[in-house]
Amino acid sequence: MWTDGGGKVRQALRPVVGAATVAAWFAAIGTVTYQGVEPADMKAELVEINGGPGIVFSGPEHVIATVTLDFGTDGRITAIHNVANPDKLQAVAKGTTYDVGTR
Repeated sequence: MWTDGGGKVRQALRPVVGAATVAAWFAAIGTVTYQGVEPADMKAELVEINGGPGIVFSGPEHVIATVTLDFGTDGRITAIHNVANPDKLQAVAKGTTYDVGTR
């Protein structure tokens, strides 16, 4: 799993490797206040991001992070990208969408 906090949000500094380690990372982060938002106040929404499956995590007032998945030909997850850098979440926070072919 690759994380991106842009130096503005606490994230893993190196890739998180291995299914058990990634699962433990998500389990741990889901139990603590993150970016000022209590776990009970977080919302997860399944969405399409960059043409693939993703999740947007948000609090009452702002988007906290996005998670996107890469899949192998066998359908298994090969990579997870967790973006929490506020600069990169602006389009998601605004609900910006683009028609195919306009990028």
